[in-house]
Amino acid sequence: MHRAGEGAPYTGLKPAGRDLGPAIPAADTAIRDGSVKPVVQLLARSIEGNLHEYFTRALTAKAFEPGNVAAGREYVKAYVEFIHYVERLHEAITISAHGHYAEGEHTPDTR
Repeated sequence: MHRAGEGAPYTGLKPAGRDLGPAIPAADTAIRDGSVKPVVQLLARSIEGNLHEYFTRALTAKAFEPGNVAAGREYVKAYVEFIHYVERLHEAITISAHGHYAEGEHTPDTR
């Protein structure tokens, strides 16, 4: 019910044992063990892998032959996906983690 204070609707209890993914257990372990290093490593590996994937696709697609409209479209798609990924990462690391915000209500972190 803690989300009610954030304006989020109550959607009922979630079943025990659901998959939380790797981030939440890593964060819980960091708090328990007193070290954030494993969380940093988890996030860095994920960011680096995805960033290289998006970048490589865009860079590879950039080498299309002039006049090849289909290849040009593939390049634009890969370019936009790369740019949006970088933008979302930047937002995630610069927006305050205080509370949960609906899309468009982001408050920049002023630290």
